[in-house]
Amino acid sequence: ALGFAFGLLSFERPGDFDIKSVQKSLVKISDKLYASKFEVSNQEYNRFLESLKRNNRTEAYHKALMDTAQWKNILPDGEIFMANYHRHPAFSIYPAVNVHYEAALLFCDWLTEQYNADPKRPFQQVKFRLPTEEEWIMAAKGGNPKSVYPWEGNHLRNKRGMYHCNFGRSVDGSGPADGMKDLTAPTKFYIPNGFGLYQMSGNVAEMLLEKGKTKGGSWQDSEEAMKIENDGKYGTYDAPQPTIGFRYFMDVIEA
Repeated sequence: ALGFAFGLLSFERPGDFDIKSVQKSLVKISDKLYASKFEVSNQEYNRFLESLKRNNRTEAYHKALMDTAQWKNILPDGEIFMANYHRHPAFSIYPAVNVHYEAALLFCDWLTEQYNADPKRPFQQVKFRLPTEEEWIMAAKGGNPKSVYPWEGNHLRNKRGMYHCNFGRSVDGSGPADGMKDLTAPTKFYIPNGFGLYQMSGNVAEMLLEKGKTKGGSWQDSEEAMKIENDGKYGTYDAPQPTIGFRYFMDVIEA
């Protein structure tokens, strides 16, 4: 059953680009490489769409629109999510999903343009992009090359028996019982890894720079897919999915 009650709230209108917010979201991964602490949220993605629309970038705007119909392929109450997940304030801090690979690239290009044009930017020139598989794995390990999962230890539960991430139930019926396994979770949820990155396993599988590939597993993947080195059933894809989102990385071109 759907775990949210939708009231008569108006849709959120995204504000302008906020360089302070973007800068606060970034953590250093290596010499000149940074990663966002969070998967891109509906709020951030809608701000991007609003900017394209406001600046009459019609072709880019239509290319960037989410394929909301994908919800019907994965959930029995998919039409409710089609109407609400991407625009309703209740889901503003949930990860943007059903995004085309090319649209994720457009988002990164837009973020690059906005950042490099801001007079308050801390770096002279940067480039936002999707990570390579090697970069994603390095980020997920959080500074510990021996990490099996993004968190400390080799188990999916902490000492109190609570899960470190949201993922689908296994064949034997085991899996998260915290109410979050049946859908995405907010982008700031569970415990971050050693670098301060949230949701590197579970929640949504994250797009890589190589088209058609993801890492991290999703809210519908098995527990085995939560391991950093593994790929889930959405590890490869050829169309947008409610199980796939993305996280931006940033190269410092000129400090």
